[in-house]
Amino acid sequence: MFQISFLNSSKKAQSLVEILVAISVGVILIGSSTVLIGVSLKSYNSIRQHLQASFLIRQESEAIQSLAQNNWHSIYNLNKQSDYQINLSGNKWEISPGQETSEVNDVSYKRYFQVYNVNRDGNGNIVEIGTDDPNTQKVIIFLDYGSNYAHSSTITFYLIRSFNNQTFHQTDWSEGDGQVGPIPNPGNLFDSASNIDFSTEGQITIATTTSDGILTSSILDTGIVNGAGFNSLLWQGAFNTGGSVKFQIAFSNSVSGPWTYYGPTSSEDWYQPNPNVSIFFPSTGLASPQNNRYIRYKVQLSTTSASPRIDDIIINWSP
Repeated sequence: MFQISFLNSSKKAQSLVEILVAISVGVILIGSSTVLIGVSLKSYNSIRQHLQASFLIRQESEAIQSLAQNNWHSIYNLNKQSDYQINLSGNKWEISPGQETSEVNDVSYKRYFQVYNVNRDGNGNIVEIGTDDPNTQKVIIFLDYGSNYAHSSTITFYLIRSFNNQTFHQTDWSEGDGQVGPIPNPGNLFDSASNIDFSTEGQITIATTTSDGILTSSILDTGIVNGAGFNSLLWQGAFNTGGSVKFQIAFSNSVSGPWTYYGPTSSEDWYQPNPNVSIFFPSTGLASPQNNRYIRYKVQLSTTSASPRIDDIIINWSP
């Protein structure tokens, strides 16, 4: 009887211990789960804030690129290394000085951007010290977020003025000289010529092959008040036997000039492209046409045998 009673007491004591152990393990597991849930929530909030920050930076960069494409000078003319913000006014983005502050999903954000000039070396590479390239700008977007703006993200990118390309395309000169300009389209007239045969519609040649022929275009107007970006020059036609074709360009922000004609480096040299091959205008230096409203070309034809023939002259530019 005693032994049976002892055995029953032992089983009860054992069950109590098991229950206590189970409860302890449960408390530990619940505690661990709570810690894990807390860590997971913190990690989730951090990821969510970072994703929101990435979206806000991407939104700003797209707006800046859109503004630059529509009007280069809306970005280029900003004070360098100063804080600017972009706001939506109606259905248009507008730039104003300062920093934008907002709250998204209960998280505070501060967003702004800065613009920097870009220098290039003689090979066209971007360098810290070099010659200013007016057709390239560096943009840095800053985003501070979280409690007391403790976190931050930035993105750096370059804008290059080579979009929304336009052309001055002259395919005929048969109406003759006397059109000084300025005009938005060259049409079939030009300013002046010497020893040039323009009587055949759609082409020019040398009138007499014993001397050079020179033709000067009308003043071509981009209509861009603060000046356009000029990209390249192309001519179509043929050298023919012994033929040579050379170009110089002149540019100004005033319709009255002065009209100094330049080759790729100075007024002493000439562009000498092959037919159907574009050559690029310099982005820096005295011979650079960048950020000028008006442009005109001078073309010289010469030969030791047969006259070269020009069918088209095309100047490519960006607003």
